[in-house]
This record gives sequence, C-alpha cells and structure tokens, in this order.
Amino acid sequence: MVSYLELAQDIARRTTARGVEAEAIIMDEQETLIRVDRGQVEQLSQSGSKGLGVRVIDGGRVGHAYTSDFSPSSIEETWQAARELARVATPDEHRTLPDPQPMPDEDLQIWDPDLPGVPTEDKIAFAKQVEAAALAYDPRLVMTNRCTYQDAVVHVYLANSRGFVGAYDRTVAVSYLTGIARDKSGQTMSWGLDASNYFHDLDAQAIGQEAGKRAVEILGGRPVETQTATVVFDPTVTGELLAYLSMALTAEAMQRGRSFLVGKMGWEVGADTVSLLDNGRLKRGLASAPFDGEGVPTSATRLIDEGVLQNVIYDTYTARKDGVASTGNAQRDSHRSLPRLAPSNFYLQPGSLSAEEIIAGVDRGLYVTRVMQTGGTDPITGDCSMGASGLWIENGQLVRPVSDVTVATTLPDLLRNIVAVGSDLRVVPFYGAIGAPTIRVEGVTIGGTK
Repeated sequence: MVSYLELAQDIARRTTARGVEAEAIIMDEQETLIRVDRGQVEQLSQSGSKGLGVRVIDGGRVGHAYTSDFSPSSIEETWQAARELARVATPDEHRTLPDPQPMPDEDLQIWDPDLPGVPTEDKIAFAKQVEAAALAYDPRLVMTNRCTYQDAVVHVYLANSRGFVGAYDRTVAVSYLTGIARDKSGQTMSWGLDASNYFHDLDAQAIGQEAGKRAVEILGGRPVETQTATVVFDPTVTGELLAYLSMALTAEAMQRGRSFLVGKMGWEVGADTVSLLDNGRLKRGLASAPFDGEGVPTSATRLIDEGVLQNVIYDTYTARKDGVASTGNAQRDSHRSLPRLAPSNFYLQPGSLSAEEIIAGVDRGLYVTRVMQTGGTDPITGDCSMGASGLWIENGQLVRPVSDVTVATTLPDLLRNIVAVGSDLRVVPFYGAIGAPTIRVEGVTIGGTK
C-alpha cells in the first residue's frame, strides 16, 4: 500500500515531468465538536476530511486544483486541471516554489498520542464538567451559553518538484463557554477558555470558574467620567489587540502600504518593554509545525525587539519580492486552499510581574476584562476604539465594576505606552494562536459620562 507521503511525492514527480514546477499536499483530519446545555448534549458532530491539493507553477503562472477522491483517474484529472489552469493564469515572476532547506530535528510536542483514543463519552463528560463548574461558581451565575469542546487530529503530507518531502501530525483541543450572571442590577456575560495540543492539559474546573468569575465580578457596573487614564488589559483583551498588530507585521501589508508601520523598519516604534515574536517552532504551540504550507522550515522571528521594529513575517512570494529569505509563514487552511501569509504563534514576550503586581502599581485607572469592537481597530491607520467593561482601580485596589465605557488609543500609542508586561502569558485561540499577557498602558482615553 502506497503511503500518502509517497503518493504526494509521486504526484509532484509526474506533474513536473511536463516541464512545470509542482507541489502536492495531502491533509487528513478528524474533528469532534460537542456543545452542552443544562447538562444535556445539544450538539455532537464528528467529521473527517481527507483531500489532495495540487499547485502548479508554470513560468510564474499558478494553477491549483483539489479533490477528495483518491482514485487514480481523479488524481490524474486533478493535477491535469491544475496544469491547465496555470496556462491561462496571469504570470508573476515572484511566484515560484521554495528550494529545499535543512529541516531541524526536534520534537515540537504538538502530537498528543492519547487524544485519538479518548472516548467520545469522556469528551462529553468534560464539557458537562465545564458547564457545571461555571454554574457552581456563584448563585448569580444563572446560565451558560455555547459550552463547547472541540478537537482536531491532523496529518499533513507535502512534496514538491524541487525535492522537498515532509510530513507531520498535530493535535489540538479547545474548550470554552460564556457565563451569564444576573442580579437586581442587571445582566452580564463573560467567558472562560483553555486550549492545548494535549487533551489532559485542559482543566474543566478552571474554564468554568473563569467564566463565572468574569461574569459575576462586573455585575452592577456603571460608567466612569470621561478621562485619560492608565488602563490594564486582561490577557484575553491583550490577545485581541495583538491580533490586529499581527496583521500590520506581515510583508504583504508592508508591500501593499496597508500597515501603520510602513517605512519604519529599524525605528523605535514601541517602549522597551515591547518585544513581539512569531514562533512557528514554539514547543506545544497551537500553530507550531516543522515546516510551513510550502515546505519552508518554520522559525522564531523577532519582529519588534525592545521597541525597535526589526522584521516582518514572510512567505516565499513576499520574500522573493523583497530579496530576502522566507520566515516560514505560509499557512495552509486545508487541501482546498493555496498557501497564504499569516502568523503562526504570535505573542508578546512576557515580563516578570504578576497581574496583581501590575494592578497594584496603578493609582487610578481601569482594569479591562471584556471589550467589544464598537469603533474598531484598524491595522492600516492604527486607530483603536473599543467598548469595554471591567473593574475600576484606586490606589492599587480593584474597587468597583465598570461598564458602558469606551477605551480609545492608537496602535502606535499603544506600543509606545506599554509600561508593564505581565508574566501570565496565555494562548487566546479565538484570533489565531495569539499569546498574550496582562499589560499596563498609560494615556488611554476612557469615554464615559461627561
């Protein structure tokens, strides 16, 4: 029986015999999704997908075709279709496959051998435990919404006509829910979450209790006066801000003039507390892999180093345009898609202070635990405005809940005014694999009452 890696290699070899460059990717994935409500299973789905994608590059012209039918005739039709599509595409001299490079030999710890064998009943029980932990946190936590457990078991096989051949396996497990709290003052909601490559790393009690705590603690919130003050951002909020910063730190954004950082390479763009990295080789990183969607070894790229803009992320195409090496950031969503430039594990390097120590250093300000993108954050202009709720800080103490305010700054000011970075780095999977700690930012406009 021919392995999928041998099959991908054979397809790339057969296609390139026709005088073009070719790449074949096979992805085999199994997913589980469970939602519970009031202790009952509301949704249970288990799905598997397996497919082949073929990319052909002929004189800078790209053709792409895919199939989930692995019969010899379908495979033949697929790579033939990719070749025909390449013939009529618009040429671009920068479109080419990467040359093979030495692959570091290290265990990235992204495969959980236990997860494929975890019974569905155990996963259902886990989701129920998450919901029960939230509801048990406080009597004012009256219900939950979208209590979810999901996982993925992924196998990737890639080969191209330049001699690259590689494969890897990855597992991911995620659980989250929204907790809804209610008392005579009104109703609030917030969420708890956890994510890991390893099923047994997830903590049902911690996820549920986080949702309960975050929802209950902002009950009775009211606005504060409009002012400029210190704001402390919870890691989940920091993660959302970092997601927009990651969009501004791609070579594509720079080349197209769609980043507020255009023309600032080598400049001091942030405080010396700010070091932003993209690390596709992070051990137990949700987006870690030995190679990217084109076969380029992933790497750890320091983008902003102690406030100085040092680099952006590249795939092969954008790297060739700038005459540099790819950073290994061509991401592949599935066999149906072409590689796209995107972050891997993108994170703010943590500091040494706990969240409590950061808050204790604030005389007067706002601890933001939940935001809504009312005005939006724009990685092109750098504008940043969000509806927010959280807790007011007086003399280093959390004194009362706050709601119905906006926090506004700009991404350039945000980078310059981060005066403290926490040690509590956590992964926020809602925006990609974003690693975020607590941060303290000076000079943020808080919009509330007049």
